[in-house]
Amino acid sequence: MQKFPAIALRALFAAGSISLLAAISAPALALDKVKMGTPARVNIGYAPFIMTKAMGFFEQEGLDVEITEFLGTSVLVPQVANKSVDIGFPGADIVIISRQPGRDHLPVKFFYNVARKNPWEFVVPVESPIKVIGDLRGKKIGVGALANGNVPIARAMFAEMGMTAGKDYEFVPVGVGAPAVHAIRTKQIDVFNGFDATIAHLPNNGVQIRYLEQPEKYRALISNGFVAHDDTIKNRPDMLRRFGRAITKGIVACEANRELCVRAAWQLYPSLKAQGVPEDRAMAESLATLDARLASIYNFGPGPRKFGEYTPKMFSDYIDVLHGGGELKSKEVAVDSLYTNAFVEDFSKFDAAALQAQVRGLKAVPAR
Repeated sequence: MQKFPAIALRALFAAGSISLLAAISAPALALDKVKMGTPARVNIGYAPFIMTKAMGFFEQEGLDVEITEFLGTSVLVPQVANKSVDIGFPGADIVIISRQPGRDHLPVKFFYNVARKNPWEFVVPVESPIKVIGDLRGKKIGVGALANGNVPIARAMFAEMGMTAGKDYEFVPVGVGAPAVHAIRTKQIDVFNGFDATIAHLPNNGVQIRYLEQPEKYRALISNGFVAHDDTIKNRPDMLRRFGRAITKGIVACEANRELCVRAAWQLYPSLKAQGVPEDRAMAESLATLDARLASIYNFGPGPRKFGEYTPKMFSDYIDVLHGGGELKSKEVAVDSLYTNAFVEDFSKFDAAALQAQVRGLKAVPAR
């Protein structure tokens, strides 16, 4: 196999001059090391990112990406702010709140929009007497962690309904996965507020649930995206372009072959595969979780799909919600300080149709 230096390999693949399988087989040299942080334990909802790593798309872009787990957006973002983590995947709330007058400015900015609609849901067991969000007065609300990005938004929504945390309801950190299932079954909580992948885990483990409808302005909010330190955006823009392009390849490939995407996740994170059940059931459960995440990622409006792109309205709507619920004392937040679209055009500079055609027939991740 001919060997390509990292820069030449990136150029060939971006130009469509080298096939997916050849690119996977060709070793890249002098890869840039990048530390990426997640705000939760890795789960099937992260499968498009795991696909990126498993298929060698990071390496094609000259990157060696290490994925590190944190517990909550408000834990993750300071790690990006102090440069312990190069790229984070948080919700928007903590960054917006840090921009209001009188608060310490966190020197981070969003550069890639991933979750284009709010994946956080409120669910109760099917037999619960709770029918609507307003019935949660006096109830215990389970969350994965108090540092999660959904907590400020949930507080804001309840505040608009005249409810105060600690007085009219209580947040209870119960974790996700098996601990959340246990908390619901043993009635330690009345309702669970989690994101799409954690919600899908419940019926997969025998907990039949019912969704509580949220007001549309909350459902339409953006959620997690990729952030980097201001210095990284200024001094390492090419790395961010390449990272975003690799991620886009993973998302596009995952859309073309969902089962391969799941198998890639199982390969790199074996614990994500349901144990003690037939293969087809394990696959069906993982696909249900993945589909919920892809629905958020592919929530594009009319017109061409622009992976990673933000609009000012996405953040102004978020600011309105946080301010209306008392999480923001002032709406005087500079929207253009929250994100950049400077790299968006570069994220899709590859032959997406050719990539999907090559991936579509694969039954397993090619050996590298």
